[in-house]
Amino acid sequence: MGRFFLVISLVMAALLSGCAPHYQWTRSHPAYKIPPRDELTVIGVDKAFVLVRSAWFAKKLGISTDSIQTKVTSDCSRLLAEELKKRYSRLKMVPSSKLDGLPEESLKLDQRIFIKGKFPEQGVAVTDSSGNIPKNILIIHEIILGTDLNRENYFDYALIHNESTEKKTSNKLTAIVSYTLWDNERQRSLYSAVDQIEKPIEKISMSDIEVLVGDIATQIQRELDIGAAP
Repeated sequence: MGRFFLVISLVMAALLSGCAPHYQWTRSHPAYKIPPRDELTVIGVDKAFVLVRSAWFAKKLGISTDSIQTKVTSDCSRLLAEELKKRYSRLKMVPSSKLDGLPEESLKLDQRIFIKGKFPEQGVAVTDSSGNIPKNILIIHEIILGTDLNRENYFDYALIHNESTEKKTSNKLTAIVSYTLWDNERQRSLYSAVDQIEKPIEKISMSDIEVLVGDIATQIQRELDIGAAP
Protein backbone atom coordinates (compact mmCIF):
# COMPACT_ATOMS: atom_id res chain seq x y z
CA MET A 1 0.00 0.00 0.00
CA GLY A 2 2.86 2.36 0.84
CA ARG A 3 4.43 1.69 -2.55
CA PHE A 4 1.11 2.44 -4.25
CA PHE A 5 0.81 5.85 -2.57
CA LEU A 6 4.43 6.63 -3.44
CA VAL A 7 3.75 5.96 -7.13
CA ILE A 8 0.58 8.08 -7.02
CA SER A 9 2.51 10.93 -5.37
CA LEU A 10 5.22 10.83 -8.03
CA VAL A 11 2.63 10.84 -10.83
CA MET A 12 0.80 13.80 -9.29
CA ALA A 13 4.06 15.73 -8.88
CA ALA A 14 4.92 15.13 -12.52
CA LEU A 15 1.48 16.29 -13.64
CA LEU A 16 1.68 19.43 -11.51
CA SER A 17 5.15 20.28 -12.77
CA GLY A 18 3.88 19.81 -16.32
CA CYS A 19 1.18 22.37 -15.64
CA ALA A 20 3.66 24.96 -14.34
CA PRO A 21 4.09 28.02 -16.55
CA HIS A 22 6.84 27.78 -19.14
CA TYR A 23 8.34 31.14 -20.01
CA GLN A 24 10.45 32.32 -22.91
CA TRP A 25 13.02 34.61 -21.29
CA THR A 26 14.89 35.49 -24.48
CA ARG A 27 14.01 36.71 -27.95
CA SER A 28 16.33 36.65 -30.95
CA HIS A 29 15.90 38.35 -34.34
CA PRO A 30 16.59 36.19 -37.43
CA ALA A 31 19.16 38.78 -38.52
CA TYR A 32 21.24 38.21 -35.37
CA LYS A 33 23.97 35.89 -36.61
CA ILE A 34 27.30 37.20 -35.29
CA PRO A 35 27.65 37.86 -31.55
CA PRO A 36 30.00 40.56 -30.22
CA ARG A 37 33.59 39.40 -29.84
CA ASP A 38 36.27 41.85 -28.73
CA GLU A 39 34.27 44.97 -29.55
CA LEU A 40 31.17 46.02 -27.64
CA THR A 41 29.42 49.34 -26.98
CA VAL A 42 27.28 49.41 -23.84
CA ILE A 43 24.74 51.97 -22.64
CA GLY A 44 22.84 52.17 -19.36
CA VAL A 45 25.26 50.61 -16.87
CA ASP A 46 25.64 53.85 -14.89
CA LYS A 47 21.95 53.87 -13.94
CA ALA A 48 21.01 50.20 -14.23
CA PHE A 49 21.35 48.91 -10.67
CA VAL A 50 18.52 48.95 -8.14
CA LEU A 51 18.91 47.51 -4.64
CA VAL A 52 15.92 45.99 -2.86
CA ARG A 53 15.85 45.19 0.88
CA SER A 54 18.14 48.16 1.50
CA ALA A 55 17.77 47.97 5.28
CA TRP A 56 18.87 44.33 5.31
CA PHE A 57 21.95 45.07 3.21
CA ALA A 58 22.78 48.15 5.29
CA LYS A 59 22.78 46.06 8.47
CA LYS A 60 24.78 43.18 6.97
CA LEU A 61 27.37 45.40 5.25
CA GLY A 62 27.68 47.98 8.03
CA ILE A 63 26.64 50.89 5.81
CA SER A 64 24.16 53.55 6.86
CA THR A 65 20.63 53.21 5.51
CA ASP A 66 20.90 56.72 4.07
CA SER A 67 23.80 55.81 1.79
CA ILE A 68 23.42 52.06 1.15
CA GLN A 69 21.47 52.43 -2.10
CA THR A 70 23.91 54.92 -3.62
CA LYS A 71 27.00 53.11 -2.34
CA VAL A 72 26.08 49.63 -3.61
CA THR A 73 24.59 50.67 -6.95
CA SER A 74 27.46 53.00 -7.87
CA ASP A 75 30.05 50.40 -6.87
CA CYS A 76 28.25 47.72 -8.87
CA SER A 77 28.02 49.96 -11.94
CA ARG A 78 31.77 50.48 -11.84
CA LEU A 79 32.43 46.78 -11.23
CA LEU A 80 30.22 45.68 -14.12
CA ALA A 81 32.03 48.02 -16.51
CA GLU A 82 35.34 46.53 -15.35
CA GLU A 83 34.06 42.97 -15.72
CA LEU A 84 32.74 43.59 -19.22
CA LYS A 85 36.09 45.14 -20.14
CA LYS A 86 37.76 41.83 -19.20
CA ARG A 87 35.52 40.03 -21.68
CA TYR A 88 35.47 42.63 -24.47
CA SER A 89 38.86 44.26 -24.92
CA ARG A 90 37.47 47.07 -27.10
CA LEU A 91 34.64 48.00 -24.78
CA LYS A 92 33.04 51.44 -25.04
CA MET A 93 30.71 52.77 -22.37
CA VAL A 94 27.98 55.26 -23.30
CA PRO A 95 26.19 57.16 -20.49
CA SER A 96 22.49 56.58 -19.92
CA SER A 97 21.88 60.26 -20.61
CA LYS A 98 22.01 59.41 -24.33
CA LEU A 99 18.53 57.92 -23.85
CA ASP A 100 17.18 60.69 -21.62
CA GLY A 101 13.87 62.13 -22.74
CA LEU A 102 12.80 58.96 -24.55
CA PRO A 103 9.56 57.29 -23.41
CA GLU A 104 9.71 53.90 -21.73
CA GLU A 105 8.54 51.15 -24.07
CA SER A 106 7.64 47.48 -23.70
CA LEU A 107 9.30 44.64 -25.57
CA LYS A 108 7.46 41.30 -25.62
CA LEU A 109 9.50 38.15 -25.01
CA ASP A 110 6.62 35.76 -24.31
CA GLN A 111 2.84 35.84 -23.89
CA ARG A 112 3.24 37.18 -20.35
CA ILE A 113 6.87 38.33 -20.26
CA PHE A 114 7.72 41.91 -21.19
CA ILE A 115 10.86 44.02 -20.85
CA LYS A 116 10.38 47.70 -20.10
CA GLY A 117 13.09 50.09 -21.13
CA LYS A 118 14.15 53.03 -23.23
CA PHE A 119 15.08 52.37 -26.85
CA PRO A 120 16.58 54.70 -29.48
CA GLU A 121 14.07 56.37 -31.75
CA GLN A 122 13.45 55.04 -35.25
CA GLY A 123 15.77 56.70 -37.73
CA VAL A 124 18.09 58.01 -35.01
CA ALA A 125 21.39 56.26 -34.33
CA VAL A 126 23.14 56.59 -30.97
CA THR A 127 26.69 57.95 -31.08
CA ASP A 128 29.50 57.08 -28.70
CA SER A 129 31.64 59.58 -26.80
CA SER A 130 33.80 60.11 -29.89
CA GLY A 131 30.83 60.85 -32.14
CA ASN A 132 31.07 57.51 -33.94
CA ILE A 133 28.03 55.37 -34.70
CA PRO A 134 28.48 51.81 -33.35
CA LYS A 135 26.86 49.11 -35.46
CA ASN A 136 25.28 47.47 -32.39
CA ILE A 137 24.73 48.66 -28.83
CA LEU A 138 24.06 46.59 -25.72
CA ILE A 139 21.36 48.37 -23.72
CA ILE A 140 21.31 47.42 -20.04
CA HIS A 141 17.74 48.22 -19.00
CA GLU A 142 17.80 47.26 -15.34
CA ILE A 143 19.68 45.13 -12.81
CA ILE A 144 17.74 44.36 -9.64
CA LEU A 145 19.87 43.21 -6.70
CA GLY A 146 18.34 41.50 -3.70
CA THR A 147 17.87 38.19 -1.94
CA ASP A 148 15.73 35.22 -3.04
CA LEU A 149 14.16 37.18 -5.90
CA ASN A 150 12.14 35.61 -8.73
CA ARG A 151 12.13 37.27 -12.13
CA GLU A 152 8.49 36.24 -12.68
CA ASN A 153 7.42 38.72 -10.02
CA TYR A 154 9.04 41.56 -11.96
CA PHE A 155 8.48 40.63 -15.61
CA ASP A 156 5.36 38.43 -15.73
CA TYR A 157 2.47 40.83 -16.21
CA ALA A 158 0.14 38.41 -14.42
CA LEU A 159 2.29 38.40 -11.28
CA ILE A 160 3.93 41.82 -10.97
CA HIS A 161 1.11 43.17 -8.80
CA ASN A 162 1.44 40.39 -6.24
CA GLU A 163 2.02 41.67 -2.73
CA SER A 164 5.48 40.71 -1.50
CA THR A 165 5.66 39.47 2.07
CA GLU A 166 8.27 40.73 4.51
CA LYS A 167 11.20 38.31 4.34
CA LYS A 168 12.66 36.88 7.52
CA THR A 169 15.39 34.74 6.01
CA SER A 170 17.76 35.05 3.04
CA ASN A 171 19.33 32.08 1.27
CA LYS A 172 20.63 33.49 -2.01
CA LEU A 173 21.91 36.75 -3.42
CA THR A 174 19.98 37.39 -6.61
CA ALA A 175 20.45 39.62 -9.63
CA ILE A 176 17.72 40.00 -12.24
CA VAL A 177 19.12 41.52 -15.42
CA SER A 178 17.18 42.78 -18.44
CA TYR A 179 19.05 43.86 -21.56
CA THR A 180 18.85 44.21 -25.34
CA LEU A 181 21.45 44.01 -28.06
CA TRP A 182 20.27 46.81 -30.34
CA ASP A 183 20.88 47.15 -34.07
CA ASN A 184 21.97 50.78 -34.07
CA GLU A 185 21.87 51.08 -37.85
CA ARG A 186 18.35 49.71 -38.41
CA GLN A 187 16.92 50.56 -34.97
CA ARG A 188 15.66 47.12 -34.02
CA SER A 189 16.19 44.56 -31.28
CA LEU A 190 18.61 41.79 -32.23
CA TYR A 191 18.54 39.92 -28.94
CA SER A 192 16.78 40.55 -25.64
CA ALA A 193 16.86 38.61 -22.38
CA VAL A 194 15.92 38.60 -18.74
CA ASP A 195 18.49 36.63 -16.76
CA GLN A 196 18.34 35.52 -13.14
CA ILE A 197 21.74 34.98 -11.50
CA GLU A 198 22.04 33.60 -7.98
CA LYS A 199 24.77 33.04 -5.42
CA PRO A 200 24.31 31.15 -2.12
CA ILE A 201 24.63 33.38 0.94
CA GLU A 202 27.22 32.29 3.46
CA LYS A 203 28.60 35.37 5.17
CA ILE A 204 27.45 38.41 3.23
CA SER A 205 30.08 41.01 2.30
CA MET A 206 30.82 43.36 -0.56
CA SER A 207 33.14 40.70 -2.00
CA ASP A 208 30.12 38.42 -2.40
CA ILE A 209 28.36 41.15 -4.36
CA GLU A 210 31.50 41.64 -6.47
CA VAL A 211 31.46 37.94 -7.36
CA LEU A 212 27.79 38.23 -8.31
CA VAL A 213 28.55 41.18 -10.60
CA GLY A 214 31.25 39.10 -12.30
CA ASP A 215 28.67 36.35 -12.80
CA ILE A 216 26.34 38.91 -14.38
CA ALA A 217 28.98 39.83 -16.97
CA THR A 218 29.68 36.16 -17.69
CA GLN A 219 25.99 35.40 -18.12
CA ILE A 220 25.46 38.33 -20.50
CA GLN A 221 28.39 37.21 -22.65
CA ARG A 222 27.14 33.62 -22.66
CA GLU A 223 23.61 34.63 -23.65
CA LEU A 224 24.80 36.90 -26.45
CA ASP A 225 26.86 34.02 -27.83
CA ILE A 226 24.05 31.46 -27.58
CA GLY A 227 21.42 33.83 -28.96
CA ALA A 228 23.10 34.29 -32.34
CA ALA A 229 21.56 32.17 -35.11
CA PRO A 230 23.85 29.36 -36.36
